[in-house]
Amino acid sequence: MFCNNFKKNMYNEKLGRFFKSRGLKQKEVGEILGYSPAMMGRYLHGTASIGPDFLISLHKHFPEIDLNELFEIENGPSMVNDTRAVYGKSNVLFDLEDIEQRIHKIRIQLESKKFDE
Repeated sequence: MFCNNFKKNMYNEKLGRFFKSRGLKQKEVGEILGYSPAMMGRYLHGTASIGPDFLISLHKHFPEIDLNELFEIENGPSMVNDTRAVYGKSNVLFDLEDIEQRIHKIRIQLESKKFDE
């Protein structure tokens, strides 16, 4: 039962409302974020899960989106254990970018076999 309630409040519906409020169509959003119209359709209809690349692109092109609000269940229990906690809307994205940069650096080091840095 929780799963059905959760699906009713998924981020994809909130994203759809956000883009619609700005007069953007699925194809236009895909062009802005760098995704095909088909993939955007999957994201906005909830048939595909978004990943870190999508979140980074979303944040870069639409920084006004609050990720906490995007993933929050409407009229439901908080998904965060500490209800007093306040999270910045971009901290997660900066962490993801940092992790991706570190992984890229490691790949370059492995390719050139330079482990002394």
